[in-house]
Amino acid sequence: MPRWCCGQQPASPQGAVPVARAIVRKVLAERAAILAADAPTEVGHSDSLLGASIRSTIGVPLGRGDEIVGVLQVDNRHAPAMLSSADVDTLAVLSASASLAVDNARLIERLRVAEDRLERENLYLKTREAERRGGNQDIIGRSPAMGSLLGQVGKVADTRVSVLIEGETGTGKELIASALHYRSRRRDKLFVTQNCAAMPESLLESELFGHKKGSFTGATEEKKGLFELAHGGTLFLDEIGELALSLQAKLLRAIQEGEVRPIGATQVKHVDVRIVAATNRSLEDEVKAGRFREDLFYRLKVFPLRTPPLRERRDDIPLLAGHFLARYARELGKTTGSFAQHTMELLVAYDWPGNVRELQNEVQRLVIQVDPDGIITPDLLSPHLRKVEGLVARAGVPKGSLKEMVEGFERYVLREALREHNNNKTSAARALGITREGLHKKLRQLGVD
Repeated sequence: MPRWCCGQQPASPQGAVPVARAIVRKVLAERAAILAADAPTEVGHSDSLLGASIRSTIGVPLGRGDEIVGVLQVDNRHAPAMLSSADVDTLAVLSASASLAVDNARLIERLRVAEDRLERENLYLKTREAERRGGNQDIIGRSPAMGSLLGQVGKVADTRVSVLIEGETGTGKELIASALHYRSRRRDKLFVTQNCAAMPESLLESELFGHKKGSFTGATEEKKGLFELAHGGTLFLDEIGELALSLQAKLLRAIQEGEVRPIGATQVKHVDVRIVAATNRSLEDEVKAGRFREDLFYRLKVFPLRTPPLRERRDDIPLLAGHFLARYARELGKTTGSFAQHTMELLVAYDWPGNVRELQNEVQRLVIQVDPDGIITPDLLSPHLRKVEGLVARAGVPKGSLKEMVEGFERYVLREALREHNNNKTSAARALGITREGLHKKLRQLGVD
């Protein structure tokens, strides 16, 4: 508080100036300006008032409407009756300007926080998009099974219907979902992915639908859910069979009504999102067991797609192996030769229970092992892959083109399966991991009686 001495101009005080808490409390209690010409008498002999040696004072509330954010106080510490009602009016004008400044400062801070949050969200999304685009997203496969699948993708890609992709782990379900998005009119919007098995139920709800600030412990700021982020684009829900029943109900509403309600919100938000889901389980069995809602199942399975396991598309194994060989050689900065013919025969003969992902990991390991410019020989293969070597020998496959050798080996496997199951095609197909119709098709293609 500036001080006057002997008719001189006011001098700034040195150090901190004590504040009378009694004045602040009185202004807050009465929610009005206070003028105390003789402060000790009119306000009371409080410790803070006496300690600050305040003789006369004015206190004016800072704020707008019903909210008081502070108190603007002016006092005189030399003599009573030095402040008047005219000073109150002047201070009221100053208080209005100060209140506006406080409001503006708060607004600027909220905008800064919002901008920081949006910047983090954009960085997150751009990073994921860059990772997706940076990785090789080509769908590799010329086999009849892949040709049929890609034909179905082409038919449904540019529609609004929900798609359910079924297939074993490692068969490229996310790659097919990505193809559905980038071959549609939604390609300029976001392709957002979420693995439903990767989070507990409480966190997954917030991740999908968002939450309001303070809606639960740890919700220090508002968060947009993936449905909002994917507005106009595609939301891919992997491992949909792992979704809790309570979240299944909310997902069903989001699909049916096109609206979501963030946790803690009172209003719904409308979204335009195309849903693509994937599962390695039989959702029909999950519905029968009461673990998956029947109405949601039919909402998702408007257009089902099945990604074939690698053992049903052995013709593609050389293409995939060559692709991964070039990719990891480039990533590791290593020049490599190629696969020895017998090595490729073993790769084609193996059943690949982990599918394309297992093949990818095996080739990466081979690239690390092989000498620069060396040929990948059978001795470099994992032990479980070398076990099929004897089977290949027993098959008696004659040397020839890779296609001829693959077909010869498949004939042997089919005949052995039928022999083991007394020519029962249903049992043989089940043992081979294919449908009865798929077995009949293979038998016709390969001319097996």
